Amino acid sequence: MPVHVRACLGRRDHAGYAPGPVLPVVAVQVSPSPPQPVLEERLLGACSAGLAHARCISAGTSEGEPEAIAFVSWLDAVHVSIQVGLSERNQAAWRSRELTFTEQDPELERWRAIGFTIALLADDRRLSPPPPAEIPMADTGPAPGDAVLDAEGQPVQAELLGVVGTGLSEGPLLLGAAARLSAAFAEHFFVTGGVDYTLAQAAALDVRWFDASLGLGLYVPRFWHALDARLRVEGLAENVAATAELDSLTDQRSAWVPGLRLGGDLLWHVAGAWLVSAHVDAFWLDGSTAITSAGGPVATSAGAGLTFGLGAGYGF
Repeated sequence: MPVHVRACLGRRDHAGYAPGPVLPVVAVQVSPSPPQPVLEERLLGACSAGLAHARCISAGTSEGEPEAIAFVSWLDAVHVSIQVGLSERNQAAWRSRELTFTEQDPELERWRAIGFTIALLADDRRLSPPPPAEIPMADTGPAPGDAVLDAEGQPVQAELLGVVGTGLSEGPLLLGAAARLSAAFAEHFFVTGGVDYTLAQAAALDVRWFDASLGLGLYVPRFWHALDARLRVEGLAENVAATAELDSLTDQRSAWVPGLRLGGDLLWHVAGAWLVSAHVDAFWLDGSTAITSAGGPVATSAGAGLTFGLGAGYGF
């Protein structure tokens, strides 16, 4: 095996050989049979994302002479062996690792884990650096394909938020919590939904809102430096429940109101799949909701307003 790999990695100097790529290349070969394209994309995307100064390609392509080669060998349905070797000019060395999955592990996540393992074993600090004149500047923005990796690398994101915003037309702000879920279905588009539970109290009045929303969004990776942005438009169903106390009497009322929500989010990926998010939402309901007690008006739930959220999330 080592002799065969060194032959694959040896430099070819015959005429007509195309110039090497800007970044060193790690060639990946999968056996006993090539994976499906979507699985191969997940593997190579994770592998390239795990390397700061190199990229991963399929061993069957001709995009430049590889600085390293990785063999991925499936021993059975849940066991895989990974071997990574450097070329002779990089002081030929081999590293290997075996991974064991469970039957419940999603297939896409298995290939993603394999890609990150290859990157860990390759350790691009040991590879030949690109020529100084060809090193990309730090602020030139994402390279072609980065947006695809960002969208596909974490196709589902779940978030928990603290929320503050407009509640009563005249009175205190509402406070509460929200849970949001988004799932990508294309490079820059996703479906999104969420639930909010908020409340406001004024004198002898207690008002609680439960909102359920569902809609579509536009994903803008690297909107500004390391921040990603999202724009959302959602249909909204809101339940307003009010409890009023007058002397020793208690009156409770509730109503459902349809509406529309437009939102914008900023996402900061802090560590791995973890992120911090900030949200601002503008909402419009089918009119304001009057809250009455003992036949008289007590307060009015706002028919339009703004809410702000700050929280944390995780990508899957």
